[in-house]
Amino acid sequence: MDLRYLHHCPVGTPYYDVPDTGATADQDFAAVLAPPPPGWTQGDLAEWVVLTPPDHELPAQGWKIHVSAGPDNAERVLETVRSYCFEQGLMFKFIRSSTLLHRRNSKYGDRGSSGKFMALYPLNDEQLAVVLAELGELLDGESGPYILSDLRWRLGPLYVRYGGFVARMGRAPSGELVHCIEDPDGRLVPDVRGPSFRPPGWVTLPACLQEALAARGAGTLRDFPFRATKALHFSNGGGVYRATHLHNGSEVLLKEARPLAGLDEDGTDAVTRLAREHWALTTLAGLPAVPRALDFRKGSEHWFLAREYVEGASLAKESAMCNPVVGGAGSVTAQDTAAYTRWALDILDQVDETVRAMHGRGVVFGDLHPNNILVRPDGTVAFIDMETASEAADDTAQAIGAPGFRAPAGWSGTAVDRYALGCLRLSVFLPLTVVMPWAPEKTDQLLELITDRFPVPPGFADQVRRELGHTSAPPAGARRATDVVWAAPDAGNWPETRERIAAAVLASATPHRTDRLFPGDVEQFTTPGGGLGFANGAAGVLWALAETGTTVPGEHVEWLTAAVRTAPDPQPGFHHGLAGIAYALDRLGRPAEALGVLDRALALPREELDDSLHAGLSGLGLTLLHFADRTGERGLLDEAAATAARVISRPHADTPGKRLPGLLHGGSGEALFLLRMYERTLDGAYLTAAESALRRDLAETGRLPYEEAPEGAPWARPHLGAGSAGLGMVLHDFLAHRPDPELAAVRDTVRRELQPEFAHQSGLFNGRAGTLAALTHLDDGSQDTERAIRAHLAGFGWHAIPHQGHLTFLGDQTLRLSADLGTGACGVLLTVDAALAARPCLPFFAALPASRPAPPEPRAAVRPPVRLLAGTAR
Repeated sequence: MDLRYLHHCPVGTPYYDVPDTGATADQDFAAVLAPPPPGWTQGDLAEWVVLTPPDHELPAQGWKIHVSAGPDNAERVLETVRSYCFEQGLMFKFIRSSTLLHRRNSKYGDRGSSGKFMALYPLNDEQLAVVLAELGELLDGESGPYILSDLRWRLGPLYVRYGGFVARMGRAPSGELVHCIEDPDGRLVPDVRGPSFRPPGWVTLPACLQEALAARGAGTLRDFPFRATKALHFSNGGGVYRATHLHNGSEVLLKEARPLAGLDEDGTDAVTRLAREHWALTTLAGLPAVPRALDFRKGSEHWFLAREYVEGASLAKESAMCNPVVGGAGSVTAQDTAAYTRWALDILDQVDETVRAMHGRGVVFGDLHPNNILVRPDGTVAFIDMETASEAADDTAQAIGAPGFRAPAGWSGTAVDRYALGCLRLSVFLPLTVVMPWAPEKTDQLLELITDRFPVPPGFADQVRRELGHTSAPPAGARRATDVVWAAPDAGNWPETRERIAAAVLASATPHRTDRLFPGDVEQFTTPGGGLGFANGAAGVLWALAETGTTVPGEHVEWLTAAVRTAPDPQPGFHHGLAGIAYALDRLGRPAEALGVLDRALALPREELDDSLHAGLSGLGLTLLHFADRTGERGLLDEAAATAARVISRPHADTPGKRLPGLLHGGSGEALFLLRMYERTLDGAYLTAAESALRRDLAETGRLPYEEAPEGAPWARPHLGAGSAGLGMVLHDFLAHRPDPELAAVRDTVRRELQPEFAHQSGLFNGRAGTLAALTHLDDGSQDTERAIRAHLAGFGWHAIPHQGHLTFLGDQTLRLSADLGTGACGVLLTVDAALAARPCLPFFAALPASRPAPPEPRAAVRPPVRLLAGTAR
C-alpha cells in the first residue's frame, strides 16, 4: 500500500482529495487566531502557520530546532514556545490543528516527519545554543514522539537538524522535484529528510550539540537479550525485526513500539497497542494458531515484544500464488479449481476454528485479513499482529481495519471478527472485497463470480451472507447481480453503458475549484499541475470523452485553457506537463491554444528531463511529431529530431535517476518515440536506436535472454505503465518494421501473459484497461486472444461501481473513485470503446506518415514561428 493514498482519503467524499478537506476551523489551535505582536507577520500554509519578526532576514539554510508534542500537551507547548519566540524575535512555525498533528503522528504518517510540531530558525550557531538552553528549561518535563530525523537535545521535546530555511527546489537523482540545500561549491543538492539523523558531510556540528551527539551514541540498548538480524517492516509506530535470542540462540520475531507515535483513529499509541498484543498472546497461549509470547520489555525509550518466529507466508501471498483464477498463466481447468477449493476451505476452517477459540477466551482479534494470517509449510495457520486485540466483554468498535475487511460503522466486539471472516471467505477466491462497501449488489456479484468458478459447497454463499449481516439471498428469479452491475459490452448494449460512465465523469466535475476539474489520482495533489495534466487531470479526461464520442462541455474546455495559463511551475512533459495539455487541446478543437501551450513547453528548460514518455524527452518528442504532422511545419519536425538526437546520444548511465523499465518510464517509451521518428523520416538510424532501447528494457526486466520476466517483479504484471503490456505493444510495432525471432518470442509471451481474466484494478496504467488496450493491439486473430478479449470486456464488471445512478470505477489502491485517464473511469471508457471498434486508443500508437516533400510555411496568423536554438533542445 502506498501510504500517500491513505492521507488523501478525507471523510465525507468518495474521491481522493487534499488531506485537510473536511477539517473544520474549530480544530485549529487557538494560537492560529491570536494576533502576533506589532510588526510581526503571519503566513498560513497548507499545514503550517508561520510567524516572522519585523525586518527579518532569514538565512537560506542552517541548524533548525524542532519541537515535538502529543495530543495532550500540544496547546501548552505551543503557548510556551510561541511566547518565547515573540520575546526573542525568533522566526517559527507550527502545525495549525490537532487533526493535522494527529495525522503526522499516526500509524501511517511519514516517519521522517513524525513528531514535528513546531520549527524554529536560529540565525547562527550562537543563537542556537542560547535557544536550546533557555527553551530547554522552559519545556523540561514535556514529552512528544521521538523525531527520528533529528538529534535530540537532552531529554526534552527539542530536536535539531541541519536543513533548508527557505524553499529551494531541485531535481533528485530520480528526477523528482525535491527540497534542496546548497553545498560548499554552490550546487543545489537534495535536503534529505529521512528517518535518521544524517547531516551533510561538509557541515561541522556546533559545539553546543557535541553533548547531544555523545548521548545519542551512548543511548544504545544495554543488557538487551535480543539482536536484530533483519528488518522486516517499518511504520511510524516502530519496526518489526527478525532477531536472535542471545541466551539460547533461537530465532524470534521482535516488535518495536515508539511512545506517543503510531496513533490510531482513537489516539492510541504504538506502545499501548503492543501491550495489547502481549496481553492477547498470553491470554491465548496454547492455541495452535497463536505464536508463543517470549518477552515484553522496555529498551532505551522504546518497548519491545519478542514472540516465537513463525516460518511461512501470508495467506494473501499463498492464495495469490495458488489460486488458478488469480495467479494462473494459462487455461484454468476444473481440476485446478477443485484442488484449490479444497485447500482454501481447509484454511478457512482453521481460521474459523481459531476465531471461535479466541472468542471463547474473551479475545477479539480486531484486524482479521489475509496479511495477518500466515500459512506454515505444513499447511497450518498462525495469527499474527494482534495489536488491535480487545476484550470481548468490552464490545469495542474497530479502531484500525484493512480496506475490504473493515466492519461497517456500528459493528463492535466479536461481530467485527465475524464480518472480517465473511470477507476472508470471499477474498481467498477473488481478492476484490474492497468493492463491497460501495454498492449492496457487489457482495452478491462476488458470490456469483466465485460460485461460477469454484466448486464451493452449497451453503457457502448463505454462510458468507450471515457473517456479513445480509439477512437474505436475492429472491428466486431475480436478475443476477453480475448482469445488473455490468452486462458484458457488445455493439448493441455498449452505447448505453458508455453513456452511464461518461455521465458519471461529467457529474463529478468541480469547475468551481482551481486545483482540479475532475477527481482523480493523488498525483493531482503531489505533482505540480497534476490536476490539469493528461494522466490524472482535466486534459486526459476531456480528451478521452471526446475520443469516445461524448460532447465535451465548453465550460470545461474553458476551465482547462484558463487553468493552464496560470499554472505555477509548469513542466514540459506529456503526462503531467504542457505537452499533454497541448495534445488534448488540439483534439478538443482549440488548435491555436494548443500551439501556444506547446510553445510554452519548448521555452522551458529541458536539461534535467529524463528520456521517458511519461514526463521526459520522449513524450515531448512524440508531441512534436504529432503537431508536425498536423501543421506541416518543418520547424517542429526539426525540433523533434533534435530531441531524438539527445535521447540517442545520452549514455544510459547518465540518464537521471533510477527508473522502472516499461512504457511510461523506461526504454520502451524511448523506443516508441524513435520508432515514430523512423516512420516519419525513414532514417534507419532511428530504427536501430529503437531496437537498442527495447533490448535494454528487456534486459533490465530479465526477459532477455529469457522470455518470461522474473517472478514477483513489477514489470512481470500485465500492466501498461511498468509492466509487460506497454512493452509488448512497442515490441509489436517494432517487429512490423524489423522482424526478429528472439523479440517475436518475447512479444508472443507477453500476449499470453495478458490473457488471464483476473485483475486487481481496472485502470489504464496499472489495471485491466491497460491489459485490454495491449491485448487488442497485439491481437493475432487466434481463438485464445479473442476469448481473452471477451473475458476482459466482461471482467470490468468486477470493478464497476454503481454510483448516484451512473457507473464508475475505483482508482489506484482501490480506496476511492477516480474519473481520470490513467487510473479511473476514463481509462476504462477509452479502452472498451476502442476494443469494440477495433481501433487504436492510446496516443502515439498509430503509425505516422513518411515526411512530405514540401511542407507549407508556418502559419503566422495562428501563432509565431517555433523558437529554435539550432540543433539543441532547451
